[in-house]
Amino acid sequence: MIPKNLFLKRSCPLIMQIAETHRKPRWLPVAKSKIYRIPKRPEVSEEERLELLRINNNYKTQMRAIRRFYHEEMINEKSSLQSASSEMSQQLEADEWEKCVQINEKWNAQVAAEREQRRKIELAAMEDYALKRIEAKDKEFKGRIARASAEIRREKELSSTFITPDNLEAAIDHALANPVDYNYAIDLRGNIVSGRDTPIVKPEKKDQAVA
Repeated sequence: MIPKNLFLKRSCPLIMQIAETHRKPRWLPVAKSKIYRIPKRPEVSEEERLELLRINNNYKTQMRAIRRFYHEEMINEKSSLQSASSEMSQQLEADEWEKCVQINEKWNAQVAAEREQRRKIELAAMEDYALKRIEAKDKEFKGRIARASAEIRREKELSSTFITPDNLEAAIDHALANPVDYNYAIDLRGNIVSGRDTPIVKPEKKDQAVA
């Protein structure tokens, strides 16, 4: 027959605590036969009690002295370590500060060089843009001057045909001798018929007349 303890140990090793044969599980309550049982205090004689008290006091005094000794040793060692570590930490802090200052100066120099290079590029771009605008303005101004010169030349050429007080009588005589009728008509084929009283000839009649 398989023992019960063996089966419980193998099936639930992490959930249950298996008690041995001579002890009961700790989660079980006190047995009914022992609920009201009061154990009897051991009787100690007065001499034994005083001796135990003396031994206990001596043990406490010795342990207190040992603890105090080690505590003072630890404080002295800690203070010496702190003084040494404070000097070392100050030196390390100064070295770290110097290193940080050098790195900061290096970064500042690099940023200043990049800023100067960027400023040069921006200045060159601004100069190029300004030159292009000046050239465009000069070109536009020269074009305006050329157009104005051409207009002036054309007006000068036309000024010879202007009617002035000197040639007014001649212009009137010329207009009366050569009357011009500005009335005209345009048919569907695009033919222009000048004059107010000019008769319009139909195409078939015009073709017969030509034939």
